[in-house]
Amino acid sequence: MSMKPFKELMPREEAVNIILEKTKPVTNTEIVPIQSSIGRVLAVDVMAGFDVPPFDRASMDGYAVKSEDTKGASETVPIKLKLIGAQHTGGIFEGTVDHGECLEIATGSPMPDGADAVVMVEYTELETENVVIKRGVEPGKNMAPAGEDMIKGAKVLEAGTTVIPGVLGALAALGYTEIEVYVKPRIAIFSSGPEIAPQGTPLNPGQIYDINSFTLASVIEMNGGVAYKRGIMEDTMESINESLKSASTFDLGVFSGGSSVGVKDLFGEAIEKQGEIYFHGVKTKPGKPTLFGKVGETLIFGMPGYPTSCLNNSYVYLLPALRKMSRLEPKHWVRVNVPMGEGFESKGDREQFITVEIREGKAYRVFKQSGDITSMTHADGFIILPIGYSKLETGDTVEVTLLNV
Repeated sequence: MSMKPFKELMPREEAVNIILEKTKPVTNTEIVPIQSSIGRVLAVDVMAGFDVPPFDRASMDGYAVKSEDTKGASETVPIKLKLIGAQHTGGIFEGTVDHGECLEIATGSPMPDGADAVVMVEYTELETENVVIKRGVEPGKNMAPAGEDMIKGAKVLEAGTTVIPGVLGALAALGYTEIEVYVKPRIAIFSSGPEIAPQGTPLNPGQIYDINSFTLASVIEMNGGVAYKRGIMEDTMESINESLKSASTFDLGVFSGGSSVGVKDLFGEAIEKQGEIYFHGVKTKPGKPTLFGKVGETLIFGMPGYPTSCLNNSYVYLLPALRKMSRLEPKHWVRVNVPMGEGFESKGDREQFITVEIREGKAYRVFKQSGDITSMTHADGFIILPIGYSKLETGDTVEVTLLNV
């Protein structure tokens, strides 16, 4: 059987740079309820329409006082102030704190007129009509002034900010019920190959269930996109052309399988006829047959068909495109240095990604074969071996890029 050889393989860094250069962020926006905005990217600046808090408030339980009335107060020389009432959260004390007086106050309650500090309840003793003050306070002590958190007219959040719980809290504090965010890019997923069967159907001889559409969809959903599974594409030019036509209605198309070099792998040929291939074949293992191109206005990824290769390369190549397209910050991978719990040798002409699990502070290889999805199932992360001969001994320190943090 004749084979169509790859063109020159592209190094990983160069391939990622091309992907980022060709990928454009989404520009359309939509209005969503703030509770639905978690993980979304703000499309507008958020300004404070009023001071937060909108009033001076107590930051401790205790007694609101005129600070000068407490000067010199101590355990041995306490000062007595007349208790004139209580201020609870949600209410307003109508009177004024005058010299020689104090008001019981709860954390978060508005400060009454006349008072400029709060004595913590721990430093007081309640008598029938008086409060014994055992520690003096300075003006502003144990209280928060109006606008301490957000000042009216100030920019609180910038467009491009990803909504996390703290950002959502700021929106809620300002009274927002909905907010304008960028739309999530719509990503079409196609599997291919006569050996792929959809879940829920019996397996014929030589078939396996579709894995890649599920793992790809999870990567897409976790990195700002909306995944649409478009089914299993046949290895015919007619089916490929129809699938590419369908993909052109989305922001991005991701195809698994069909990008290798067998005579039946027509996917690259179809891309060349309808659009442009930016690269086909990367200098990494697993995942050499990865393809990146464009048909019309839609970027196209051709991912390897083997499940481990497909998922591994989705982290390396697809993920950066997803995050740029959805306007999320680049992924900040967490890396740790740990000793190898076992040694192994590897030799190759490509950069190698070796999946490992970490047990008792040591790294152990879990990679099996490119077709074995459990190579990723049990992996805590991966190490990268440079091109050429690599030998790791037990106890050698390696850098592990963690997958699940």
